[in-house]
Amino acid sequence: MAVLRDTLGRWRARPAPGLVLLSPVLAILALMTIGPAFFIFARSVFNTDLMNPGSGRFVGLTNYANVVTNPDVWHDLGNTLLFVCAAVALELCFGLLLAILLSQKLLESNLVAGLLILPMAMTPAVSALIWRELLDPNFGWVSYYLQAWHVTADPIAWLSNTNTSWIALVGLNVWQWTPFVALILLAGLQGIPLEPKEAAAVDGANAWQAFLHITLPMLRPFIAIALLLRVIDAFKTFDAIQILTGGGPGTSTEVINLMIYRVALQDFNVGAASALGVCFLLVLAFVVQQLIRILSRSTDVLED
Repeated sequence: MAVLRDTLGRWRARPAPGLVLLSPVLAILALMTIGPAFFIFARSVFNTDLMNPGSGRFVGLTNYANVVTNPDVWHDLGNTLLFVCAAVALELCFGLLLAILLSQKLLESNLVAGLLILPMAMTPAVSALIWRELLDPNFGWVSYYLQAWHVTADPIAWLSNTNTSWIALVGLNVWQWTPFVALILLAGLQGIPLEPKEAAAVDGANAWQAFLHITLPMLRPFIAIALLLRVIDAFKTFDAIQILTGGGPGTSTEVINLMIYRVALQDFNVGAASALGVCFLLVLAFVVQQLIRILSRSTDVLED
């Protein structure tokens, strides 16, 4: 027994092999995430000019007070929430429909599932550049075919009107990330057993009733995962909006990320941009926490 105790003591005294192997990755992760986070928080309490970093002076919570009382911030936050809600809702609807179509055991389904990777493989900046050319009212394909098919009589200036600009932004995001949602839900559909559906068919349930009461409840964990991932990623959207509309016309499509970019790299006010970034991070953390709490009520995947 004494020998066993000595052996356990020596084993506990040694560092865990897994922790030793993970330490380089954890160090790099800390340098890339925790370090910049502390730097941003430290800059947020100073009035720092990017063109003259040494001139910054301590202002306390003044930058945060300006963020809360600035009506432009609330306007851009509303635009951000509108963009996230519209894009993610459409992606879930179209992704579910596409996953149901691809779940059929057909050769074409495998081919289409492979092609779905193409929109996700393109960087958002390249996708936005392509869409900007396609939506050009003078030589873009969209306006040309709409007129050729007699849908519209005149070219549409998609990016010069508030409503059509929102359609373009949401449409680009939906086009690029609906396949991501579809592939997640397709994996869930392929894992649903056939026995419950067969039993429901024997009891007289039609296809819609079987989907509503059997398929959809079993698919909730995958819907929750897709929803959570897409909400987080949609909040971070910057390059596509910057290239496609630049927040215009005016500031009608400007989101928080564009405001942070403008304040930091156009107005050169690093302190105000850092405070705005910290506030946006807190808002995002609150939204994600509430979303996880709501989703955990209907699925055990996200429960602690």
